[in-house]
Amino acid sequence: MDKKSKDRFEITELFMAMAGKDRCFTGIIKRLKDIEGNPFVFSRIVMPDGLLCAQETDQKALGENLDKMCVMILDKNLHGDTGKSTEIFGTHFFLN
Repeated sequence: MDKKSKDRFEITELFMAMAGKDRCFTGIIKRLKDIEGNPFVFSRIVMPDGLLCAQETDQKALGENLDKMCVMILDKNLHGDTGKSTEIFGTHFFLN
């Protein structure tokens, strides 16, 4: 490591998504700007079956959307259906 990267540190802000009082998941939130300079927030939250990623223009809307997605994944079995696929040359391809 060179001196420049050794002295640099990064502050990470934690963010939480709730699917009920007893089902809370934490992750990170990053505040970024797009190519045009408009601010947005991005969040990545670790869940039991994978990652939940989302971005929105403000933190409040992001929190509401993450809460809704947690409920859809845990209670409504959003990722339970693998969908339709076809086999081409011995490999399964997902049809969307």
